[in-house]
Amino acid sequence: FNITGLLMTSPHPHPAKPSHFTAPFALTIKSPLSAPLGSSISLHCLASLPNIQPSSPPVVPRVKWTVVSGGVETQILVARDERVKVNDAYRDRAGMLNYTSSPEDLSLWLGDLRSSDSGYYRCEMQHGLEDASDIVQLKVKGVVFHYRDAVGRYTFSFQQAHRACQAIGAEIATVDQLLAAYEDGYEQCDAGWLADQSVRYPSLLPRKACFGDMDGQPGVRNYGTMDPNDLYDVYCYAEHMNGEVFHDPVPQQLSFAEAQSYCRAAGAELATTAQLYLAWGEGLDRCSPGWLSDGSVRYPIVTPRERCGGPQAGVKTLYRFSNRTGFPEPTSLHDVYCFKSKLCSKIVINK
Repeated sequence: FNITGLLMTSPHPHPAKPSHFTAPFALTIKSPLSAPLGSSISLHCLASLPNIQPSSPPVVPRVKWTVVSGGVETQILVARDERVKVNDAYRDRAGMLNYTSSPEDLSLWLGDLRSSDSGYYRCEMQHGLEDASDIVQLKVKGVVFHYRDAVGRYTFSFQQAHRACQAIGAEIATVDQLLAAYEDGYEQCDAGWLADQSVRYPSLLPRKACFGDMDGQPGVRNYGTMDPNDLYDVYCYAEHMNGEVFHDPVPQQLSFAEAQSYCRAAGAELATTAQLYLAWGEGLDRCSPGWLSDGSVRYPIVTPRERCGGPQAGVKTLYRFSNRTGFPEPTSLHDVYCFKSKLCSKIVINK
């Protein structure tokens, strides 16, 4: 027997049964598949079973889906006959929706996608003494981050929150996106607007001033739907970056105006906050606070160390005041993070 398949994203929580499969379930995929944070995906896999002679005893195939991420292989589910056993870590967000009605359809549905779901997925079937399998790479894209105005804490109305995210190259985050970030360990003890006009914040370690509405339990606190004129911070979401954030290995000491000139001289511009978060998500790690286009000073840490912002990974922010508000004075001296778009790079090459 053999396995053929097709992988595709689906905006629906329960994708329809595929009508046919014509593409081979290739051993190698030239470019990884991608899906947005908080969305769902259907990994379609179809098995062609051999014809069984009437006199032969029936052989029930065994199906297994696993994922390899960070060098560790994790079992997602195992199916045999009409029974599908899902790993507790994937309960309520993984399944084989068509398997019981169509045993040749081995498609895996995975919902509430998190960044940690990025990896190599294997569809495997054992049928008697034979087996077949294949692998495809999935990349979950997008990052959620908290954003505060330069003036201080809790200064955005709902409309101002939308505009603030847009101004730094992002959009206001959805509830699903914030929940997905929380499930991967994101915590921020600051109430912020979301796209549905609710105000929430993610808390892993409930503590004084961070209890919210969950009776001391970890989770995403929900203030509910708020008056659009009320003032809070905002949670933004960024997914695409058509270019590259770069940082000079030799630390610079520049004012905000000098940082702008520095990037222009390099055929680039000051990176936005969203671009720095995306670069951090792709592995940028620099223990050097630098200017960004909104006048903030931040630096990305992938590998935490005590002298670089403490024990947590993330994009660190340099505030003017001890209560974690205010951007640095424009005349203060810091490093710089620049961004060069792919279009600009092509123009330079063509010259």
